Amino acid sequence: MKPVRFRARALENINAQIEYLLDHALHSVVPFKEDIRKTISLIREFPDAGRPGEVPGTREIISTKFHAIAVYVVHEEWLEVLRVYFRGQER
Repeated sequence: MKPVRFRARALENINAQIEYLLDHALHSVVPFKEDIRKTISLIREFPDAGRPGEVPGTREIISTKFHAIAVYVVHEEWLEVLRVYFRGQER
């Protein structure tokens, strides 16, 4: 299993979605966090599970419940999550 590092932008994306859910769908906060955790755990174990990303050298994986798209890079020793966004959001 490779360790995962999050860029500041990825953490900002996740936190912004949590803030939105806190204001609009409080009951979804815990399921959202679990969905993101499961998705990150999957790529930790299987780094090539995601599809090739739009930017060369990146990969993308979609979370199963909330359809969050995590953009990441597989390095030799770790994974780096660059961004987490949702369909319809600007990249």
